[in-house]
Amino acid sequence: MRLSGLPVFAAALLLQGCIATQRDMLQMQSQMDDLNMNLSAMQKNQADLAVKIDGLSRDLNVFSENVKGVTTQMERLSGRLDQMETGLDKRVNAIGKTLQKQQEQVESALLPSKLYNDSYAAFSAKNYDNAAAGFKSYISKYPSGEMAEVACFYLGEAYYNKGAWQDAALAYATLLDKYPSSSKAPAARLGYAQALLKFPQDKKAEAVSFLESVVKDFPKSPEAKTAREQLSRLNPPAPKPAAKPAAPAKK
Repeated sequence: MRLSGLPVFAAALLLQGCIATQRDMLQMQSQMDDLNMNLSAMQKNQADLAVKIDGLSRDLNVFSENVKGVTTQMERLSGRLDQMETGLDKRVNAIGKTLQKQQEQVESALLPSKLYNDSYAAFSAKNYDNAAAGFKSYISKYPSGEMAEVACFYLGEAYYNKGAWQDAALAYATLLDKYPSSSKAPAARLGYAQALLKFPQDKKAEAVSFLESVVKDFPKSPEAKTAREQLSRLNPPAPKPAAKPAAPAKK
């Protein structure tokens, strides 16, 4: 009985082995199917990724073009800013030059006035040395200045008051020569004549001539009155001859 039972047992073992093999095959097939599905999914994901990469590449190209456009605009803007800066510098320089010129004009207008005013203040304070120096400086620096004519007259007055007769006469003569129609002409003629009378040498004839011109040309001026008085002292009237005694009556 034992021997007869052996084939049955072997067949059972063989059948069991076939069943196990078929199960493994099914399991492997299932794994293969899963692997294929995963591979398909990966391929799909790869395709999607490729599409996204292409889209990203296009976006990157567009961005790059935009950046180039912005760069070009920035360069143009920079060029315009440079032009504006250059133009602004030119305008600022022009304004600076204009302001400097105006300042120089203001200073050139103020300096002569200050010099004259300081000189006249010294003259009024009877500081004739400083007054003469100031008026002389004004005439030297601003010979065509607005106050040159008057400065010339007061230069003569300052010299006269300090006893510099020749300098005074020269200042008066300069005024009369350069400004013959000056409102200071009567005073300048009178001052010139009076300065001549102070000279150590005899200048009486010339002095009298100028005094007479004051009386003749400006008869109603205060200087004419002074000139007449000066002339009367220089040329006193001749004394009247003494009356002859009456002849004795005849008897």
